[in-house]
Amino acid sequence: MSELWSALRPRLEHLTNPLPLAELQLADARRDEIAPLLIAELDALASDPAPAQADGYVLHLYAMLLLARWRDSRAYRPLAELGHLDESRVDTVFGQLVHDSYGRALASTCDGDLTPLTRLADDDAASTWARAAALEAMTLAALEGHCSRGPVIDFLADFGTREAQALRDNPEHNNDFPLIDPVAAHLADLGATEHLPLIREWFTAGLIDDSYVDATQLEHDIRRSPAAALTAVREAGHGLIDDLMPEIAIWPHIHHMPPVELPPIPLGALREPIVREEAKVGRNDPCPCGSGRKYKKCHGAN
Repeated sequence: MSELWSALRPRLEHLTNPLPLAELQLADARRDEIAPLLIAELDALASDPAPAQADGYVLHLYAMLLLARWRDSRAYRPLAELGHLDESRVDTVFGQLVHDSYGRALASTCDGDLTPLTRLADDDAASTWARAAALEAMTLAALEGHCSRGPVIDFLADFGTREAQALRDNPEHNNDFPLIDPVAAHLADLGATEHLPLIREWFTAGLIDDSYVDATQLEHDIRRSPAAALTAVREAGHGLIDDLMPEIAIWPHIHHMPPVELPPIPLGALREPIVREEAKVGRNDPCPCGSGRKYKKCHGAN
């Protein structure tokens, strides 16, 4: 183990307040040295996720975000494998990042092979939220040119058709978050006008939650150019991961952590996070994370 990693790892293993900004900056500056060690952490967790289930353990989350920022495709498969954990373990391992960052990290590290994402999306035993992240990841990867658009559209249309039938057979199917909702939105983002009749059929059958996807807005969105769709996704904060601060700034405040003094590292600090005090959110209000879902179907589901 390198001397640098021996110094950094203890400072990145557990959630601290203030956040270890200098250490993250140092890891970013020395990415060629640090990346293989972070990938090894993800590989180990994919085999045995127990360490990530310890209270306050976040090394794997820093690893995910750094490797996503670096577009390191070596992280793609172990990250996708972690999504196959069951609902409770995904919630423990990823926390709110399964909603906010996981799908975008998968897209950021995607090497063009959709198989890890289609396997995760099709895994009925996996967490609904991880499966939704896989759908988000393949859509964003296609928009960014990391994979071909056609196979993603074909998969989403087929997946949506299967979800629609499952909902007809059992209206409680994926009750917390019906996956047909993001499928419709993703098809719109990809400009899949050839599937508008299918999407209209889903709306007519009452299978899509119009608080998540508005039919009129979707008719407009699906006709955007690919460039306009990608711009809209990025402006909504749902693009690839480039900056760690929007992903991590709120962590200590979510966990109501008191400040912890850490010995300084002689480096310029990253910019400090901006913390906004949010009003209490009602269960049926839009989630403040910006996902477009009702709070009860997003962060309020945890």
